[in-house]
Amino acid sequence: MNTLLPALLLAAAFDGEAALRHASALAALGPHPWGSPRAGAAAQYVAAQLRAAGLADVRFQDFDTAGVHGVNVVGRLGEPGGEFVVIGAHHDTAPGAPGAYDDGGGVGVVIEAARVLARGRGRRRALVFVSWDGEEAWSTGRATTTGSRAFIKLLGAAARDLVAAVDVEMCGWKGGTPVVHPVPYADPLQPGRYRVVPGWLVSSAQRGARAAGAHLGLVDPHLAWLYQPAARSFRVRFYGDDLSFIQAGLPALFLSDSSFTAFYPWYHQPTDTAERIDASSLARMGEAVLAVAHELDQGKRGPATEPDWFAALGVVMSWPVLAVLAIASLLPGLAAASSAGGGAFGLRLFQAALFGVFFWRHPVPALWVFLLPNLRGALSGKRSAAAIAVMPALALAALGGAAWLRGFVSGMWMEGWELAVAAFGFALAWAPAQPARTARRRSQPAPAPR
Repeated sequence: MNTLLPALLLAAAFDGEAALRHASALAALGPHPWGSPRAGAAAQYVAAQLRAAGLADVRFQDFDTAGVHGVNVVGRLGEPGGEFVVIGAHHDTAPGAPGAYDDGGGVGVVIEAARVLARGRGRRRALVFVSWDGEEAWSTGRATTTGSRAFIKLLGAAARDLVAAVDVEMCGWKGGTPVVHPVPYADPLQPGRYRVVPGWLVSSAQRGARAAGAHLGLVDPHLAWLYQPAARSFRVRFYGDDLSFIQAGLPALFLSDSSFTAFYPWYHQPTDTAERIDASSLARMGEAVLAVAHELDQGKRGPATEPDWFAALGVVMSWPVLAVLAIASLLPGLAAASSAGGGAFGLRLFQAALFGVFFWRHPVPALWVFLLPNLRGALSGKRSAAAIAVMPALALAALGGAAWLRGFVSGMWMEGWELAVAAFGFALAWAPAQPARTARRRSQPAPAPR
């Protein structure tokens, strides 16, 4: 109970009305894209508010990227040196958007989280609060997430002491629910491959939220399971400043209250104004951020990279668990084919090899698509089993198609040969467990005695 009490008290202290005032003040500047004088004014506002929140160490961090000047705001609780946790949002906006939601709400949450945490005691790790510039740098066609990339570069050797970064994006509307977005991002060192938030960090965030009584879902209130293989199959177009950390090999969370089934309608529009967001929604996100911050401050640190995991029923299953499930799914079909004899076993073994190749390259999508068809190998005569077994693959294709039509994805992570291997292996999963000729012979009646 003693470990839960600080998180509960912190969550109860969060002021959603104050967070709304910050978001409204930033939106009142009008559009303030990276490099503009208004973006500089936004940085000045954030710095003043972090100092008023009780942070004695607040500094501006100037940077230049592709000929554009930007300014981050960095505040710190705790002494330099040793492990630290970053909590941040971005104060620049898309061109033409006042940015009350994206990301005035996130900045307001960070400021008020800093106010609450500045009153706390007994921290194990330093807390660094950052308002990044240049998250919307895509609009220049020159770069992405420039402020957070500059922040990481200026960390230098201290980056090894980063426990995790928490990026608070797009939050504060009534129709949303606070969630973690585990978006896979292109690996800068391995073309065609991706990096994603480590599974331990997702587990820690949700564990902290549960302990504090704060709500923090995974991806989407309705599509949490399906999204995970979908995002590892289709390239998601959306991102936050967590992109910079993940691509640098540093653990980071992307928090938002927009999701696929409940996406903020005024995203990047001139209508993204203060009246679209409210205090209670910002308070929900603030409570989740405080809970995550407490867990990361007190909890065990995990590896910087951990790409292969699947979260279900409050448990994050790592790669070894996924591998055990993959092997176990093959055993019934192989056993049935072995007892039948003939060529059935060889065919089933070949199908298992194709599945193994696809699983090695893309474990989460492979297990999602093949788990039930592999198990169905021992029940080949059951039509109902066949109908159920094909549903995960159909659902994955349907979600990918819907996301494509909405402009949420821009391609696939799989290469052509990988898709061919998967398609051939999926087709062979429906092969009967025993040769068709043997089955027909056994079904014929015995000749009548003479």
